[in-house]
Amino acid sequence: MSAAEQRILTEIEHSLRTNDRAFATRIDRMNAAQATGRRPKWTVTAGTVLVVAGIMTGLMVAVVVLAAFHI
Repeated sequence: MSAAEQRILTEIEHSLRTNDRAFATRIDRMNAAQATGRRPKWTVTAGTVLVVAGIMTGLMVAVVVLAAFHI
């Protein structure tokens, strides 16, 4: 990353911390959790839901295809 890009990111971060302190605090907490190797509970739950939804979708598609061909 160039020095100019780093300067722009620093300015954006400073503006964010000034204008939306609640959001900045949430980001700080997520960064701290990543640094310790922990993930927020909601990411684990969301990942699990997505995996289960993907499996269920695959099974439903298989059933529809088999039914369409009367197998």
